[in-house]
Amino acid sequence: MTARVDHVGVVVASIDVAGKFLREALGLELKLEPPPSADGVRTAFFGGGDARVELVEVSSPEALATRLGRADARIEHIALEVEDVREVIARLRARGVTFMTEEPLRVRDTLAIWTVPETSAGIMWQLFNRIR
Repeated sequence: MTARVDHVGVVVASIDVAGKFLREALGLELKLEPPPSADGVRTAFFGGGDARVELVEVSSPEALATRLGRADARIEHIALEVEDVREVIARLRARGVTFMTEEPLRVRDTLAIWTVPETSAGIMWQLFNRIR
């Protein structure tokens, strides 16, 4: 399997506050800010060179408390781009890894799935391939 780290996903209390820090303190540029999802989740991708960070802001106070707790920010997942996400899913399932959904989901121009951290060495991995 060939995999490439694409980005690190960070759940934040405020994209505006965290984004300002990324821009002003770290010099990362806002690269992409898709429209909010149907459930109100906002995302923004910042980067410079090969470094990419996805900020995730959850609109529901209950969902935010579940995903963030009492912190202002928390690393949630590491995203790996793979050649064939379905092949990787099959291989990982054979090792006992479970996923947040049964099948990968279409997210913009990708087919993506997230692991349940307790079954993947304590880390939530987002595995995806670009849809050609």
